[in-house]
Amino acid sequence: MLQNKAAWWPWTLAALLCYLVVAVFGRLYPLVLGSLWWGASAYALWAALALGAIARRWPKWTAYGWRPATILLGALLSALAIFVRNDAPSRLLIDSWMTALIGIAVVTIIARFVPAALARRWFGGESSHGNSAHPPR
Repeated sequence: MLQNKAAWWPWTLAALLCYLVVAVFGRLYPLVLGSLWWGASAYALWAALALGAIARRWPKWTAYGWRPATILLGALLSALAIFVRNDAPSRLLIDSWMTALIGIAVVTIIARFVPAALARRWFGGESSHGNSAHPPR
């Protein structure tokens, strides 16, 4: 299932760097309504990397554990990065967080429907990624 025990490190490092870039740029540039979807795209990229890292680190969780873990971690980290700001009205902060959550959710939904070959590359080997005709009971 997991080809190389260390294979999760590159994915984790990439997800961490992506998060740091999003958090730093979020602090440097003012939050305006038109820029919210850039944040959603950035958090979608983070979610894709984090989902790959989580799947490779904890392969026994299967997709039914990986996807919720990614959403939970993304919700917490995006809230931390967004709500630490104090330069924007609260409505923009909440809108920014909601669009970040949309970006994260879209990736976790797409992960359910990717072809098996892509799922093997993304999740690190032979794995059930949730696209089966018979879901577990």
